[in-house]
Amino acid sequence: MRKGDLTREQVIKIVGSKLVEELEKENCDFTNRLQTDGDESVEFTASIKFVDNEGLPRWLTVYYYQNPEDLEKCDDLGSLNWEIEGYEIY
Repeated sequence: MRKGDLTREQVIKIVGSKLVEELEKENCDFTNRLQTDGDESVEFTASIKFVDNEGLPRWLTVYYYQNPEDLEKCDDLGSLNWEIEGYEIY
């Protein structure tokens, strides 16, 4: 099951555009999470720690998914289409 239920617009309303833009500049990495719903896509994430309005430490995470065949064929991960699937706040 893919993660990232929040849209960019929803996250900007919660944490502001500056933090979202900072997160989107971060390098993502494999999560090694296996999906149990038959989706064979490979999950990548990037995260930033922040403090919410109540002073609690939280994480803002962005999710990307890649087709395994595309990963096998490429020599440079930067050549792939890195479309954002969604965001989550923990």
